[in-house]
This record gives sequence, structure tokens and C-alpha cells, in this order.
Amino acid sequence: AFIDLPTPSNISSWWNFGSLLGLCLIMQILTGLFL
Repeated sequence: AFIDLPTPSNISSWWNFGSLLGLCLIMQILTGLFL
């Protein structure tokens, strides 16, 4: 992650899950705009 703080593994796992969801959303929006 960008912030180097002592955080529980639960928060880091949620952060990775959220980033993956965000990437999927961005890809869907880009393909929807270009296609």
C-alpha cells in the first residue's frame, strides 16, 4: 500500500480487494466508452 503504517492484515486485504474492484470498474467504463 501507499501508507506504511502498522495496520491489521484485514485492512490490507480489503484494500487489495477494493483496488481490484476499482480496476474492473475502470476497465468496464473504458471499454464502454470506446466500444
